[in-house]
Amino acid sequence: MADQIDTFSDLQARAGAILARLSAAPTLAIAAATNPLLAVEHLGYQFNPDTRAGIGDRIRLGPTAAKKLADLRTTIARLVDRQVDPDDGPAVRRLLTDLGVLPGSGGDEPDTDPPRWQPGGAGADPLEPFRDRHPVLVPLLEYRRISARRPRFAPPRAFAAILGGTVTTPLTAVSGRLQSPAPDPEAETHPR
Repeated sequence: MADQIDTFSDLQARAGAILARLSAAPTLAIAAATNPLLAVEHLGYQFNPDTRAGIGDRIRLGPTAAKKLADLRTTIARLVDRQVDPDDGPAVRRLLTDLGVLPGSGGDEPDTDPPRWQPGGAGADPLEPFRDRHPVLVPLLEYRRISARRPRFAPPRAFAAILGGTVTTPLTAVSGRLQSPAPDPEAETHPR
């Protein structure tokens, strides 16, 4: 049975063992630079499906942005009465078609994929012209704006190609170090 990771703290607690195993497998370490979640799963760990996206957001964007994205996912789900992955272009298209924001088929359909990260920030979101057509567009656009601040992780197919050596990267080695988190300035430092 795979070792379950339910929270970011669970991942932190296993970081030493994970990094040691990555150091022993240079090709996996390079693939891990493109998608650390898939690398951890490749090592035999299993993420809780309910917290996997949040852990990935925390790795990629930091704790503040990850919390904001989690709140926006909750808001989006509440507004449309169902879960939807805001990073999944086809799922967003189905949602917006079901809501009558986009036409059912044919014609000039806008791109529903999230904006891609690029140095200096993401470009304009192709869904911006639809902002006023349904209340879900406001949190959806905000989610996509925050998510585009950093490059997304490589998809499974690209990760597998890098791991298998069929696709090369400019990386030849990866190194890292463990660091204790900064102390919480609001934590009590004096015993009573």
